[in-house]
Amino acid sequence: MRKLFSRQLVEARHEMLSIYEAVDLTLHDAVTAFLTSDKKLANKTKKSTLQIDARCANLEAVCYNLIATQGPVASDFRLLQTIIYIDFNLQRMTDKVRQIARAAKHKVKADIELPSELNDLILREADCVYRVVGSSISALVNNDMSIVCGLSDQDEPVHQIYEEFFRTYNRMSAPELSDDNSYDDLRRTIMVSRYLDRAASISIDAACRLTFLLTGQRLTASDLADIDEDELESMRVPSGEGVVLDPKTDAQYVAKLPLDEVGEQLRRLIESLNDDDEVDADDDEAVATEE
Repeated sequence: MRKLFSRQLVEARHEMLSIYEAVDLTLHDAVTAFLTSDKKLANKTKKSTLQIDARCANLEAVCYNLIATQGPVASDFRLLQTIIYIDFNLQRMTDKVRQIARAAKHKVKADIELPSELNDLILREADCVYRVVGSSISALVNNDMSIVCGLSDQDEPVHQIYEEFFRTYNRMSAPELSDDNSYDDLRRTIMVSRYLDRAASISIDAACRLTFLLTGQRLTASDLADIDEDELESMRVPSGEGVVLDPKTDAQYVAKLPLDEVGEQLRRLIESLNDDDEVDADDDEAVATEE
């Protein structure tokens, strides 16, 4: 029974990371749909967010079932609490992604053309958000609390561009629109910058829960800003038998992430996975040739 429980813990962790990857990739699609006014991609993205919601709901049910039936203690319980908390925040992020996809549809429907200056700011902000999310995932895969400590610094450019977006918009002449619905479409369109800003903040909230898993301490991003990395590392507590933290295996579940948006260590892990796949493919081809 205990081996089964340990395997279920590992599977729950892997599903959490896989969902995180799906949220990241879907965010890319939502932003692309918005910037290119691609209604078809926006519809596809919205459907993807609903699928992610279903996966999140299932993962939450699995975790609560394990708590109810297995009575986990110590690090096993901390892992389940961490997964549940991150899963909750992934649902919040997914909602922001869905709102961006909806904004893309409203943009097309109302035939709204944002000035190139505003589109450029959205693109810049999105690139910063991708790096925040990539670093968050890198921290979770590598169990690296030093990455978590640096997330607030990475979030600062996101918030600066968000503020610049609305300062720039407010300097521009308001467009003449025909009715209240058109104004609502415009509002939803320009709120994309806010949705991106919130997605980055939520990702940081999720990643900060890693410190609870590894130290048993509930530390927020503001708490981490006042703690030295060496002091934080000294707070680590041993993991139980069921908590298997294996970055190389975990990397398989986030291997589709853009390599330029993740940390160096995770990038190397993903590249090693790709190299292994190429070797396996070459071996299969050689066997087929011999046959």
